[in-house]
Amino acid sequence: MWRLPEEDESDFSIIMPIENAVTDRKKPQLLHSLMVNTLNFCSFAICHSPASAGDTGNGPVRAGDVLVAVPGVHDGHVNVTALPSEDRIATIADPKGTKTGMVMAIGLHYVQDYLLVLVGYESGYACVWKQHPASKQWQTTYTYKAHSQPVLSLDIAPALGYFYTSSADAVIARHPLNDNTADTKTMQTKHAGQQSLTVRSDDKIFATAGWDGKVRVYSAKTLKELAVLKWHKEGCYALAFADLKANEDDSDNAARNPNTDGNVVRRTLTVSEQRSMRAKSTHWLAAGSKDGKASLWDIY
Repeated sequence: MWRLPEEDESDFSIIMPIENAVTDRKKPQLLHSLMVNTLNFCSFAICHSPASAGDTGNGPVRAGDVLVAVPGVHDGHVNVTALPSEDRIATIADPKGTKTGMVMAIGLHYVQDYLLVLVGYESGYACVWKQHPASKQWQTTYTYKAHSQPVLSLDIAPALGYFYTSSADAVIARHPLNDNTADTKTMQTKHAGQQSLTVRSDDKIFATAGWDGKVRVYSAKTLKELAVLKWHKEGCYALAFADLKANEDDSDNAARNPNTDGNVVRRTLTVSEQRSMRAKSTHWLAAGSKDGKASLWDIY
């Protein structure tokens, strides 16, 4: 975890390393570094603890702490660490009686005061873990094998109560996030290798990066394919949506000014502000590919 204050950005290089790999570059301030003793394709998961966070049984979690989950030393294990204290608050083993293989994808999400740990495994299983309030032991509340190949990515749509998984196979699956919410739904896309599944902040759509070089956009409610974005010549591996809620708040605040009576009134934006607001309010989707290029799309 690094700190890069906005006022310091002008002191850092904006030249891509591939264009000049010789020159030393100023680095941001390093705040935290965690050892990860596994070698696979799994990224970490991150979330903030709620204001009501308390003792998890494995270590203190304070309001506003950042929780980071990474694969554990043993196959199928997950470690959760709280920052800034760097205390290990959970070590979750693989589910008993289930051959999961390596941890391939992780998600963290709070439901009220309960931390849920979502895990996608090499075997194609997806599990939801929750800590029992009395025993403080981590137990699975959901286990399902939707994929015949390793899970490559997962993401959460909290407003809908679902999380989604994609895999090296051609299946996309929608899983219930909470206990006893809904049945699992799977869809055969006929496009193997959909990676970096990402849900937009309004929980209406999600997208996947395809090994065939195409980005596909789906409805979060129905799993219906809505769009296929084709530009890259090689496989896509990374996706990111613009945060719609944050952009809408910025746009609204920029158009309001307090008058002499202290009341808030709307004002006309300058040309520069209008250009900036248009860029911020556009529903951007960014994709990264093995071809070394990033593409930016304006969708829905």
